[in-house]
Amino acid sequence: MYSIKKVSEMLNIPAVTIRAWENRYRIVTPLRTEGGHRLYSDADIETLRWVKQQTEDNKMKISEAVYLLQQQKKPAVPSSLHKVTPQHRNEIIERLIQSFINLSSEQANELIDFAFSMYNFEDVFHTILTPALYRIGELWETGHITVAQEHFATQLVLQRLHQFFRILPVQPHYPKALAFCPEGEFHQMGIMLFSLFLRNKGVEVIYLGPNTPYEGLTELIESKSIYAVAASISSPKLSPALEEWIGHWKKQFPQLVFVLGGSGLHPCPHSLQSYVLDNTQEVWEAWFQANMKL
Repeated sequence: MYSIKKVSEMLNIPAVTIRAWENRYRIVTPLRTEGGHRLYSDADIETLRWVKQQTEDNKMKISEAVYLLQQQKKPAVPSSLHKVTPQHRNEIIERLIQSFINLSSEQANELIDFAFSMYNFEDVFHTILTPALYRIGELWETGHITVAQEHFATQLVLQRLHQFFRILPVQPHYPKALAFCPEGEFHQMGIMLFSLFLRNKGVEVIYLGPNTPYEGLTELIESKSIYAVAASISSPKLSPALEEWIGHWKKQFPQLVFVLGGSGLHPCPHSLQSYVLDNTQEVWEAWFQANMKL
């Protein structure tokens, strides 16, 4: 066991900072002597060292590092118990949809925070936020809500997705991936979820977002030594251009890995069928194990 003075010297962290992290964020909970002095274990020291590394080397905010630490400390449980139950899921989805309709960012974020506190973040995105956005899209298409309400919901969820892109660490020796929606495609939720899946695996993802022209991608793929390219389309009208672009690349660089998704690939051109994945985490996991050479 170590005193706070000793820990401060070992880690080069001011004692006042260690106490602040402990009191505000509960990063560690040291034992106390009868006189009230803190005693830190080896595990406490490793936790403090990890947080220091995230804030200094990875340029995270302390709140972001703490959130990532909490996610990592969630107990591993069987997947059947870890999944969001239909009853809880439906209740959260309904309340979330109403908060979107009411344009209440405070209520929506409170519900999302509650979901994250109970379930794995990937389950939250796949089984709560995505279904909620799908319902919002249906309400907009049928004229039950305005385009402003639909945009509000989409942007709020995208902001939550981007937060995870900032805090999930990247393994520099892993192969790099590129993710985008081609020119004319503005629905980016699916490709963002897949990018988040890759980032959670430690893969650096260069995310270009919606409506990305093919022009300029060649230089990017070559200069960044891209190993895998992910793209998504929701309109079949966009598939011929995507098919032509991939065909060109496969001739020049047959080792380049492609992965595709989106409703625009149903029906799918024959030449692209082997690249298309269903939108499930199990399928993504199998693809990752088979294709990403770590």
